Order: sequence, then C-alpha cells, then structure tokens
Amino acid sequence: MRTTIKGMLTGASMLAIAGAAQAQELTFAGGWPPGSAPTQMIENFAKTLEEYSEGEVTMRVFPLSLLSFSEGNAGIRDGIADMTGLLTAYFPAEYPNLNMLAEFSELVELEEFASETSSIAFAGAISEYVMLNCPDCQKEVSAQNQVYLGAGSTTSYVLQCMNPLTSVDDLEGKRIRVAGAYWARWAEKVGAVPVSMSVNETLEGLNQGVVDCTASNTADFVNFGFIDVVKYLYVGLPGAQFNFPFTINKDTWGAMSDSGKNAMLRAQAKLVGDITWAYIEEAREGKERAPGLGIEYVDAAADLVALNRDFINQDKEAIASIYKERFGIESGPAAADALNELLVKWTDLTNGVEGGDTLTELYWNEIYSKVDIASYGQ
Repeated sequence: MRTTIKGMLTGASMLAIAGAAQAQELTFAGGWPPGSAPTQMIENFAKTLEEYSEGEVTMRVFPLSLLSFSEGNAGIRDGIADMTGLLTAYFPAEYPNLNMLAEFSELVELEEFASETSSIAFAGAISEYVMLNCPDCQKEVSAQNQVYLGAGSTTSYVLQCMNPLTSVDDLEGKRIRVAGAYWARWAEKVGAVPVSMSVNETLEGLNQGVVDCTASNTADFVNFGFIDVVKYLYVGLPGAQFNFPFTINKDTWGAMSDSGKNAMLRAQAKLVGDITWAYIEEAREGKERAPGLGIEYVDAAADLVALNRDFINQDKEAIASIYKERFGIESGPAAADALNELLVKWTDLTNGVEGGDTLTELYWNEIYSKVDIASYGQ
C-alpha cells in the first residue's frame, strides 16, 4: 500500500511540475507610482488574468520601477517587460497614427459629447477603432514589436489657476503649462503662452510663479497636489484627454495559447473599464474637497466655453493637415469622421453608466469579443 501511495504522490507531483512548466508568467511595467489608483487597477488586472486563464497566465506588476513612462516603448519592444500602459505622445515618430487619433479627443468637449464621464465613451471609441478598423495603427504598433490591447483615458483637461479667469481677455499673456501639441496650439490661439513642463515639475512651477495655470486633467488635480496651491479651477477648457494604450510584446503574445489570449482579452476589457473609471472617481474626490479648501471649482464662463468650442471645430480639421504634412498620413479626415460616429455610439452606450463592471461588459461585447484571436497581432 505504501508503494502505491508513493507512486500516486510521485505521479501527482510530476503532473504539477508539468503544469507549472506550461504556465506563462508575464511582467507588467507600470509608470504610475505604487499605491496610486491606476496601479491598484493593474494589480487587480493581474489577479483577474490568472483567474480567467485558470492559472495558465500569471502577471507580476512592477509600478514605477522596471520601466518609467519614457522607457516604456523600448522596454516592451525589447522584451525587458511584457506589458505596459504606453504614453504614445512621448514617441511621436513611432506612433503618428495613434497620436493623431488621441488628439481627436478634443471632440469630447463639443456640446453633444461633453459630460463628466466623456472619457469612458472616448476610451470605447478609440479602442474599437484601433482594434477593429485601423490597419495602419496595427502596422505601426507591430513595427515596435508590440500588440495593441485597447486604451484607457484620463478625464478631460481643465485650467487650474492661481488667478481668476472671468473673460477671454484674462487669458492674454497667461503662462499655461501644457502637456502636448493640442494644448500648446490652444494656448497660442487664445493669446496665452504655452510652457512645456513635466507634470512632476508643475506643482513647483505654480508655487514659484513660473506658470499661472496648468492645463491638467481633473484627477491630476489631486494626484499631483495642485489642489494644495491653486485657487481656481475652470471646467470646459481647454479640454481633450490623455489616451494611454496597453501593449504587449509581440513575441510574448505569439507564444500564448488561444485560451491564454482569450483570457488576456477578457481581462483587458476589465482593465480598460476599471482604470478609466478610477480617473473619474479621483476627479470626483477633488471636486468634493475643493470648496472646503477655498478653491473656486466651477464651469468656465459661457464666452470662454464658446471660444473653446470654436477652436475645436477649426482644430479638428487642422489635425489631419498637421499629420499629413509631418508624417504623410492621408487618413486623417476619414479617421476624424469615424471617431465622431463612434463617439455618438459610445456616448449613447455609456449614458448613465456608474462603475467599471458595467463598462467591462460593454467593452467586451462591443470590442474584445469581436477580435479574431487566430490572426490578431500576427
């Protein structure tokens, strides 16, 4: 009997070892700091991936340690890590199509799309367009040895200022910290002075009077401490959102089984929903705290909002021309029309949504479930 039991245990151990050898452990290099809401959502994603794959695929998360945002593209391309949340704006030459699409996030400030939760509609629209309808986007991601797995979005950018802005004239000469090309164009158009400054330097810049305002999203109002220094926050301008695709190393993706890929897509639908919703929750926290700190947190004056929307209606045509001139992209007008149509669809789909679970179901049904696993990312 002892021999039989020993033989059974040995056989079970061998099966366990064989199963462990087939398991695939991946690494996620996040640019968000430990303990932040985005990092918490990524850690939840790792647990979900293991659950959905029944242990076939596991994930170790390295927040702001293995790769920074500026190192993300080369790091995933070269296999230093398997996955990241990629800030394509840091890599204009490598991702012209994705960056052009991200600039069209300005559309969410138009009256038919503007809302506190417009980011969940834009995340759905851009993820659907790239994953299902943009071969040129897929080619440029593939050229970086990566596979696109959808994108999250920040909340809209607003002006967070040291001094009041009550009219268009008040913008003249104001030094405004900007995060990218859209916001720089906007500042110049309204007579302000765009100042290129990393988000990590912005708090000190406001404190020292280097800038009068920062154009930052409403979640970063809390995350980067602007809530501790600014006195005025104006919703409705300059608008637009920062888009961050999730990518996986192409060789890693290719080595995954069909069941592993399916689990990854299901987990990604949840990650995109959860992380985009986390920004909304953080933004709400800042809005609730602001009055108690003596901060005027209000909608911008009607003439300023009108000015902003006039700019966007002109700028959406300019974006296509800019990217055609700089990068030879011919598809700008068609992409703008397609994203506009998808925003109509996703604004309707996400109307009244309150939480990541509902978003997960929407993103899975409308996007991820339609991906052909056999050919995607090949």
